[in-house]
Amino acid sequence: MTDTPRPALQLYSVRALDDSLPDIVRRAAAAGYEGVEFAHRFREEPPEAVATALSETGTVPVGVHAELPLVEAALTGENDLLDRCSTIGCDRLIVPHISFGHLRSRNAVQSLAQRLRDASVELDDYGIDLGIHNVRHYLWPLLPDVVETITDAAPLPPGVENAATMAASRALRAGRQPKATNTGLWNLITQTETADLFFEVEVGEIRAAGFDPVSAFPMFGDRLELLHLRDVAPTGRFGAFEDAPHGEGVLDMERIFAAARDTGVEWVVYENELDVDADSKVDHGAAFLRKHLGQSHDPDVRVADAE
Repeated sequence: MTDTPRPALQLYSVRALDDSLPDIVRRAAAAGYEGVEFAHRFREEPPEAVATALSETGTVPVGVHAELPLVEAALTGENDLLDRCSTIGCDRLIVPHISFGHLRSRNAVQSLAQRLRDASVELDDYGIDLGIHNVRHYLWPLLPDVVETITDAAPLPPGVENAATMAASRALRAGRQPKATNTGLWNLITQTETADLFFEVEVGEIRAAGFDPVSAFPMFGDRLELLHLRDVAPTGRFGAFEDAPHGEGVLDMERIFAAARDTGVEWVVYENELDVDADSKVDHGAAFLRKHLGQSHDPDVRVADAE
């Protein structure tokens, strides 16, 4: 498959902008993004105004990031998340973060997978697909179930369990390729199906977990719909990584974009959590994606198409 992915902007990256959400959508469209991905501010501003901005500019609502408890609460009518998605025409909800406790053992993953399957079935009634965005601890080695039982009975102090798991991960990785099959993410993939869950793969987090992102793409099969684009660089401290400007870290961007085309990724979503001016993030991301996707930019054509 060689279809070219489309460029999108994760709006959480530019949360420092004082503009209204509809105006930020217009700003993103003017820069050349074809889609936007919503996060926290999506539930704070009138969805009708957001829908108007999307329609005026021809911008696609790629997805909405929402924590799993928020999604579950929406399904019981406790918030208006689903109504907001309907108003703007968004058909993807993406869980951006799941705590390590839900992914630390096979038993924990089994419970998580059931929650996700249940939510996915109910979301079908609304025409919404459920997805997962990965962070690095999804690829830490699983703890044996007996260890989970012990830590549940006598919890470790805050932070110690995660630190111990990271240390185990580095020890297992020393001198050899880590094993994806012993991770929470792999087990979550195997315990769900395409109809249950799609994946938004965050390449920077996969690299920070010790894996080559491109080599990891096949484990998602046809469920890799969106790709989150960050770059990372080693800090020199205990094998840790930190954010780096795109193209200046350790990720091979040319190889990642080529693999995204071959894999059939629909959207490449630019994310930037560096402490730089939000306006410059919008422009840099658009230019970076155009360069690697081989696209030109004519905002007048976008607006004409939307009309």
